[in-house]
Amino acid sequence: MGVLTVEGIVENGQIRLREGVALPERATVYVVFPTVPATQPAITPAARIPSPRLVHREQASDFVKQVIEAPADE
Repeated sequence: MGVLTVEGIVENGQIRLREGVALPERATVYVVFPTVPATQPAITPAARIPSPRLVHREQASDFVKQVIEAPADE
């Protein structure tokens, strides 16, 4: 299967390809959104990124946190 990348824009809810691009009727296409402006609602729910899990429990000591409080500004 070959891949052709073509830029287009959305107008009145329909995708309009750049001038000179003609696809055959009922062609299979894939739509990729390079960016979604922050003012528009997300298309899908936000991705959930789970916490990493250790393969070897003995590595847990490598991830011990140390909290250091900064002095208050005067």
